[in-house]
Amino acid sequence: MARIDKISISGFKSIAKLNLDIKDINVLIGGNGSGKSNFIGVFKFLREITEGRLENYVKKSGGADSILHFGSKQTSEISLHVYLNDHVDQYEISLSPTVEDGLVPTSETVYFWKKNSYPHPYAEGLSSAGAEAAISSKSSASVRAHVRSALQSWRVYHFHDTSDTSPLKKTANVDDNRYFRADGANLPAFLYLLKTKHEEEYRMIRNTIRRIAPFFDDFVLEPRSLDEDRIRLEWMHRGTESYFDVSSFSDGTLRFIALTILLLQPEQYKPSVILLDEPELGLHPSAITVLGALVRQASKDVQVIISTQSPMLLDMFEPEEVVVVQHDGGASSFERLDKSDLGEWLDDYSLGELWEKNEIGGRPGGQ
Repeated sequence: MARIDKISISGFKSIAKLNLDIKDINVLIGGNGSGKSNFIGVFKFLREITEGRLENYVKKSGGADSILHFGSKQTSEISLHVYLNDHVDQYEISLSPTVEDGLVPTSETVYFWKKNSYPHPYAEGLSSAGAEAAISSKSSASVRAHVRSALQSWRVYHFHDTSDTSPLKKTANVDDNRYFRADGANLPAFLYLLKTKHEEEYRMIRNTIRRIAPFFDDFVLEPRSLDEDRIRLEWMHRGTESYFDVSSFSDGTLRFIALTILLLQPEQYKPSVILLDEPELGLHPSAITVLGALVRQASKDVQVIISTQSPMLLDMFEPEEVVVVQHDGGASSFERLDKSDLGEWLDDYSLGELWEKNEIGGRPGGQ
């Protein structure tokens, strides 16, 4: 799997300039509007670039002025540089606004570094065609294709929508199971695959959900009798022969189910980087504690980047895994905690308590 070592960002929304090393677990804490979501949004932006959807992304975001730091009058360029696999693979792109309020690549480079043979990385400049980045081209050129594959191996997940029209509650195509979709729209189909082909992981998922929802016995996963190409999530109530539709789950339980599937799925289906924006939303305190343990377990296989406003979730992590995000002087600042700087504070208080006391910055719930 592709591993991110470091990312450099300038000119993207509230992020004027940033160089940040990425660890196995990265927990972003900060108040509302500090820039946590913008940092996670950079990864979605890069994913859209590699998929050839730059122009569409800019339009949906409200134009270049909405993406550039304080707009095009103050910021003339967005620059991104991603270092992967111990700096062996790299990708760098700069984008400038157009008169039509779009963004176009002005320079783009992929790097490959065979460290035992060369003192510096091999750099290959890419030529864009039209409004899209050259990295999105399906070219089989080895360096470009390898770097593109690495950049496409992460995914930003959102399970916040639990309304009646939520993707999590949809009836899915039974064969939509190559990976767990970012909005959970193929949840029943993916679970059906796990129950059929990956019994151990399915059992772990089921048992973890039982810890938070003791009334839950098991999922009922069968293609629909009148349409065998479709499947809908149903479940059995413990101690009865009754089964219920997915809509019978509470919002918090449904989100926890999606998070459990994401973090406990077999390694072969996991993205190289899992990104989650405030995954604790709507969860019971006991579920938040379990969520922290699931993140720790998933980090054995993949990198995890999450933003949170939950002191309880923060308590599940080490200081070096935490990045404090604050909005200072019109821009977001990012500072990774250092255990040695906290000294004796940690003898008497947890990280969550120190955060609530505003001793580590990034005061929860605001500035």
